[in-house]
Amino acid sequence: MGRRKSKRKGAPRKKNIQPLPILFDCPFCNHKQSCEAKLDKVRKIGRVTCTVCQEFFQTQINFLTEAIDVFNDWIDACEEEN
Repeated sequence: MGRRKSKRKGAPRKKNIQPLPILFDCPFCNHKQSCEAKLDKVRKIGRVTCTVCQEFFQTQINFLTEAIDVFNDWIDACEEEN
């Protein structure tokens, strides 16, 4: 007599984690991938700078803040001004 098949499933596969972007489209000059976000976690400051039109935004961050959060703060500040 043969053995029965095991009903146990294999180990779950790991999902590939894609890093969040640090380059974004500029809301002023509309160039693709021209705004770079930099986080200075020691000073708790996040900066976004456009390499084409030299627009600049700076905001306070905490230890959970990512580059996309700083860029979204910049977009919100632009909409608030208009």
